[in-house]
Amino acid sequence: MKEFVLGVDIGGTHIRLGKVTRDGQLHEFHIQKTQLLRDSDEPLQLLITMLGDYLAACKGELIAVSLGFPSIISKDKKVVLSTPNMPGFDHLNVVEALEAVFKVPVFIDNDVNNLLLQEIVDRRLPDTGVIVGFYIGTGFGNSIYMNGQFLRGKNGVAAELGHIPVLGRDELCGCGNPGCVELYASGMRLQQIKQEHFADCEIQDLFSQHQQTEVLQQYLDALSIPIATVINLLDPDYIIMGGGVIHMEGFPREALETYIYRHARKPYPANNLNLSYVEASQTSGVIGAAYHALKSLNKPVMALGE
Repeated sequence: MKEFVLGVDIGGTHIRLGKVTRDGQLHEFHIQKTQLLRDSDEPLQLLITMLGDYLAACKGELIAVSLGFPSIISKDKKVVLSTPNMPGFDHLNVVEALEAVFKVPVFIDNDVNNLLLQEIVDRRLPDTGVIVGFYIGTGFGNSIYMNGQFLRGKNGVAAELGHIPVLGRDELCGCGNPGCVELYASGMRLQQIKQEHFADCEIQDLFSQHQQTEVLQQYLDALSIPIATVINLLDPDYIIMGGGVIHMEGFPREALETYIYRHARKPYPANNLNLSYVEASQTSGVIGAAYHALKSLNKPVMALGE
């Protein structure tokens, strides 16, 4: 029987899952609304039921389950510490609960780490140097990969770039702190801009129709500042950008890069940035979650035919 990992990507809007085999191929991709978990009095039990129902129809040998959460995760990578959009998971030992049911190793991580890992593996990027990922979706996600490992920090919660404070701002973030950067640089902020300034415009058409307006130029600048901050701190070898906002119709990538360059330190790193974009995909988080499990199990992804 062919070995596979069940990869799960739990986002703010959708839960995506699929079988990922050792050759990195995704099979039987499935998608559901995250709102189902958000509305449940027992979201962990509902998640177990969802995964069990999916696995009941799968063929092959399950060797691991791996999940990405839009959350901060405990350093031992077993407990979801804080998920502002799904507080029902806060402080739950997801690994222990799922291993008791499915009888295989279970892995969890922050979702943006899984997204960046998928890019690193599939692009065959080196395990030396510094690779940073920026993912602008509902919030502002950041992942930092240094010399073959994700930067975790003392408590396992490093790279919370969306929650650095902005001087002079005191609006309350969903995390409980005032003035977090993702209040002003995220998909949430873009939705506010639409409602306040372009109520008759569909959200997906904002940039194609109103890119040159002052409010959207200010928004692009707001995006660029935390990105340039990380660039100035780490001087990364590779800068990878993605997320739903980046992939909107007409999103002005060149304008964003101009703002990033404006804030990056001269002459370097500003004059030697290696910046690229991920392809728009519904499946990257699922595949990245599976890669996390395979890496943890010392089962490297094999090329087709191996």
